[in-house]
Amino acid sequence: MPKPRLNTASNAMKDVMKNKVTSGQSNALYVGAVRHARYQPKTHRFGYRVFSAYLNVDELDANQLGLKLLSVNRWNLFSVRARDHGARDGTNLRPFLDSLLAEAGLGSPDEIYILCYPRMFGFAFNPLTVYYCFEGEQISAMIYEVRNTFGDDHTYVVPLKGQSRDTLTLHCRDKRLHVSPFMEMEARYHFSTAAPNDSLRMVIRETQDDKPLLVASFHGQKQPLTDGALIRAFLTHPLMTVKVVVAIHYEAAKIFFKGVPFIKRPEPPESRHSSS
Repeated sequence: MPKPRLNTASNAMKDVMKNKVTSGQSNALYVGAVRHARYQPKTHRFGYRVFSAYLNVDELDANQLGLKLLSVNRWNLFSVRARDHGARDGTNLRPFLDSLLAEAGLGSPDEIYILCYPRMFGFAFNPLTVYYCFEGEQISAMIYEVRNTFGDDHTYVVPLKGQSRDTLTLHCRDKRLHVSPFMEMEARYHFSTAAPNDSLRMVIRETQDDKPLLVASFHGQKQPLTDGALIRAFLTHPLMTVKVVVAIHYEAAKIFFKGVPFIKRPEPPESRHSSS
């Protein structure tokens, strides 16, 4: 089993310098829209404009993003805090992610990129955080960090063997965490995505007994991560992170008034992560 990396900024920066030429990925904003389509027991659709930050985890851990408007672990117009992700105890992300991959029988990847909503004015809620793990030009794993509004979370680790970063990856996982109070636990997720480039498209299909329940997608266009791009994102998506939470509850209310039965929250699984 590979040894976890030391949780130091110097080691993180050594990784950053080593990995600059490995996968061709770069820090960015992806600006686009999230769309949901529910099929059972009642149809319901909605969409809203969002943007996500796509960040090298080693640079994030070392606080080396080099931006005035996006800070790490401190308040700013935009910020990313370690306690929002990973172990959720404020420690660096890379050692935690490496430990998850080791449990799944994988070595430490050359690079890991996180796709998430940054905090705006100190607030954010990420229903889904995605990690892309790169070995050179290939994706060695995908990690999906799902969070519900009850304070629970679960991380799905998906090993991938020799997957080209330009190839659409298709993989499935059984649902382990209660997310919507209007959907049962007996369901399966079907993920499809490729490594982000000039655009990013991710689709998650949820099925029950091989019948479609829900399709959720994000499609965004790449913008280089600069302070100017952050200002434009702020002006075009004011209070976006608040809107995400408001939209979740607003759409839930509409589903409730359509007569969809409310499902009581079950106890979350003992383990916060799974790889099968």
